[in-house]
This record gives sequence, structure tokens and C-alpha cells, in this order.
Amino acid sequence: MVVTRTDRRRRFTLVLLVVTSLALVSLDEQGSGLIDSARTLAQDVVAPVQNLADDVINPTADWFDGLGRANELQDENARLRSQLNDARSEVASAKGSLARLDELEAILDLPDVADADGVVADVVTQRADNFSRAFRISKGSSSGIAKNMPVVVGAASVSGNVRSALVGRVASVSRTSALVERIDDANFGVGAQLVQGTGFGPKGTASGQRGSNLLRFSVIDNSTTSVVLKKGDVVVTLGSIIESYPPGLVVGTIVHEVGVSGALARDGELRPVIDLDSLTVVKVLKYSPPAIP
Repeated sequence: MVVTRTDRRRRFTLVLLVVTSLALVSLDEQGSGLIDSARTLAQDVVAPVQNLADDVINPTADWFDGLGRANELQDENARLRSQLNDARSEVASAKGSLARLDELEAILDLPDVADADGVVADVVTQRADNFSRAFRISKGSSSGIAKNMPVVVGAASVSGNVRSALVGRVASVSRTSALVERIDDANFGVGAQLVQGTGFGPKGTASGQRGSNLLRFSVIDNSTTSVVLKKGDVVVTLGSIIESYPPGLVVGTIVHEVGVSGALARDGELRPVIDLDSLTVVKVLKYSPPAIP
């Protein structure tokens, strides 16, 4: 069998590769500096390329991961917003319930008037403009309410004492509701008296003024003694036998004096002690003035 030159060259090359491989393995096991240097050089060349690839691939991978979680985060945010709104609603409802409880407690048993048969009613609607100031309540004649009955709320503090505040009178009645004329209506008027300090002052009248939420108090005094109206003085109902208002109901407080002609009368403007626009519950008094002897 004849061995060609090409076959001899292939065998020689194979033998050379085997010998070279064995030599390299032997040098690597012995810690050859040449091999270490070559390895270090290769790592130095490859490392920047690998870091660059990581810088490009990692943000991209994070972005795709963020896309995958976007819907999950949106759902979580929506759930948290819903919980926050529910919590706010519960707080608002609790505050409203406490305010309602305070109003009912204040009006349940008025300490300064006979109100055992009084009728508690909700304020259904308000009407306040330049021509009429009134509100409608949720009860009427079927509950024993009649025209001209006084309507009150509790409680105003006068000289350290708790008193009921007058807010209006029943102007008209149906079976299930009633219209209440507010004390700041231009058609409203009541006999009144000043409370100055711990005692009573001069008597007069309190009446509503058109286009204003204030009342006018006019002192009527037959004496020649001057009358001094001070800011903060309280005006209460006089309780005349010809009126349907018990005595001592707070009407308002003096805001300032108003000059008028004549020496026997002095006027002042009154502000109601209750915010009439914010009324939610009131009590109608079944009051009858004492009989004329």
C-alpha cells in the first residue's frame, strides 16, 4: 500500500497539534506567565464589550418588564384611589352624623320654654331673596302644626344661660308640610327687649329688613332717658299677650346703632344668632299666649 505525500502531511499536522495541545495544558497547569498574560489580555479585550452589551440589554429588559407590569400598577393605583375616596366619604358621613346629633340634642329638650308638645321637623327647602325669606318644613297640620306658631332652634348662650333662638313663624300650612317665614323677612315683626349684662334693658320691636339678613331693633321708651345700644347686646322676645311668641326667645345681637330722628327712639341692627341659610332641623312650638284677664 502506497502512502501519498498528502497523507504524510496530514499525519504530521495532526501529531503537531496534539503535541502543541499537550504543551499548552502542561504550561497552564504549571502557571505559565505567558498563558496568564494571554488570558488577561483576552479578558481586557472582551470585558468592555460585555459591559457595553449589559448597559444596552439591562435597561431594555427593565423597560420590557415595566411594560409587562403597567396594567398591574394601574389596577393597584385605581384600587388605592377607591379606598381613599371611601375613607373620605366615611369621614364626611361621620362628621355629618355628629353635627346632626348635636342639632337634635340641642333641640330635643329646650330648657327655657315649654316644648313638651313641640314638633321637630326637617327643613326641606330654603327660599331667600330680596322679596321673601322663608323655608319649608317636612311636617304640617297632620302633626298639629298651625299658622303663626313660633319656630325655634337651640341653643344660644345669653349671659351664661342657654336659651332657645327664634328663627321664624309658621306662615301657611298644608297637611304634610308648612311654610315658615324667617325672622329676617321684611314682613316679620315681634315685640322685643334688650338684655344688657345680667339684666333687662329697654323694650322695643324687632323687624326684618328687605334685601338684608339683618333685623332692625327700635327702642320705644316713654322716658326722656337716653338709651345706649352696645354691640353684642342681645335682643329677646318680649312675650306680649297679643303675640304668639313666648318671652325670652333670642332674636339676635346688636351689630351697630342706627341714627333716627326723635329723642324717644333709638335703633340698632340685629344679626340672628343662628345661620338661617344653614338650618336643617327646627322645632315648632304649640304656644298660646296667656289669656287676657
